[in-house]
Amino acid sequence: MKAILDKKVYTYSNINSLPDGNYEIIDGKMVPTIPAGFRHGSLVCTVLEILGKNLGSKGHIAVGEVGIVIRKKPLRLRAADVVYISKKTSPKKPVGMLEIPPDLMVEIISEDETAGKIDEKVLDYLSFGVKRVVCINPFSETVAVYCHGRSDIGYYDFDEKFELIDKVFVKLRELCCV
Repeated sequence: MKAILDKKVYTYSNINSLPDGNYEIIDGKMVPTIPAGFRHGSLVCTVLEILGKNLGSKGHIAVGEVGIVIRKKPLRLRAADVVYISKKTSPKKPVGMLEIPPDLMVEIISEDETAGKIDEKVLDYLSFGVKRVVCINPFSETVAVYCHGRSDIGYYDFDEKFELIDKVFVKLRELCCV
């Protein structure tokens, strides 16, 4: 059954009837993803808590491989770890796959992700119009912050304070066990 699913080409018309599972769709083709480990999940919870505490009343927060429609043709569907959308960007809480660019996307780097895969994902998010992409790498204990429309990238280690979004500054070493 899996082999049949792997060969299928998905289009935007399939968006509401996609099969269950962990995957992204890149140019119509299903690309399986590996389930995240405990440290990955713990960092997602930490970011969720920070956003909820500081911006929960000002926007909408979602976690857990949130589907983002980067492009409809050919279908390019990404799965994000943490998403924040301000009420200014979307007054109503979104439902289903996101088709508007969030204000913030946070990716926790997994052990199986290569630099090329991460770069491709960040470029997809920025080209879609995501205002800020934060990549947290628990293996090197570093953070990279990308902003839409800017070519410079902010690099930080877990001991440095950085701006997550909208004057919310964090130092990861103080917030989580890594």
